Amino acid sequence: MADIFTGATSAASTGQLSNQVLTAYQRSAFFALRAGTVFDQFAKVKPGNLTSPGNPVSFLFWDDMTLATTALTETVDVDAVALGDSQVTVTPAEYGDAVLLTIRIRTDDFLIGFDSDVANLLNYGMVNTIDRLARTAADGGGTEVIHTDATAETDLGTGDGLDVVLVRKQRAALAKASVMTWDGSSYGAVIHPDVAYDFKAVTGDGSWSDTAQRSEEGARIWNDEIGKFANIRFVESPRAKISDGGGSGTVDSYTTYFFGQEFLAKAESIPPHMVLGPVTDKLMRFQPLGWHLYAGWDTLREAALRRVLTASSIGDN
Repeated sequence: MADIFTGATSAASTGQLSNQVLTAYQRSAFFALRAGTVFDQFAKVKPGNLTSPGNPVSFLFWDDMTLATTALTETVDVDAVALGDSQVTVTPAEYGDAVLLTIRIRTDDFLIGFDSDVANLLNYGMVNTIDRLARTAADGGGTEVIHTDATAETDLGTGDGLDVVLVRKQRAALAKASVMTWDGSSYGAVIHPDVAYDFKAVTGDGSWSDTAQRSEEGARIWNDEIGKFANIRFVESPRAKISDGGGSGTVDSYTTYFFGQEFLAKAESIPPHMVLGPVTDKLMRFQPLGWHLYAGWDTLREAALRRVLTASSIGDN
């Protein structure tokens, strides 16, 4: 008589123990790929001497006095002049999100660390929202610059990428407006990876690659930041604005942000925080968990921000 195998698969025929082998699952879940926050970190100006709690929050500016270059006459008194001022208003608003977890899902879920995963998702949603709000404020201020080969954003073609001339013009414009540098002698910039691809691909004298080859070893621009060019420190981020089909036809348009200090203000009445809500149902089965924020952003110094609109050869065109 032939042996009968006791096994796990159909190869064991009548000896297969199919009920003994179950589908296995990894008991820890993966999160979606995430971009690091960028824009909120540049909101360095925050109210420090408020008269009282209130909304909105106003930042006051003095206007410089005009030059007095005319020599005085010995026997004639000077005419008094008026002082001038202006203000920028930032209006905080409430933002938040929440989930309502049943006791059944918290009891039956097979994941290790289900509660911490939910908290992680909420926390990242909060951080993601904060950075988008900060970027939206930047998108609404400063000086908008269109690629020199286009008269409007809707004219941008795939060949209208960021180039060396455009970058140097932005630095000159910031310096001409007496904008304070962000770090030492350098201004800052946030650039989308698609735009950076074209910018770094340009060759010839004065290009990114040419500058890298001539730089001293300690100053070479290989790091992810992605480096410094023309006294501008570039931060590469997929969070930079993309307008789907914003250019000619289906060509996407991209915003690259060039800035100095004090270009973005933030008024934060209640800092971002997680909220473990009260259980109020009769059987105490529903657990609220969420986040809350009461804050606002706005462009503070218009001259300190320049938004350059270009295209990319590798965009979704």
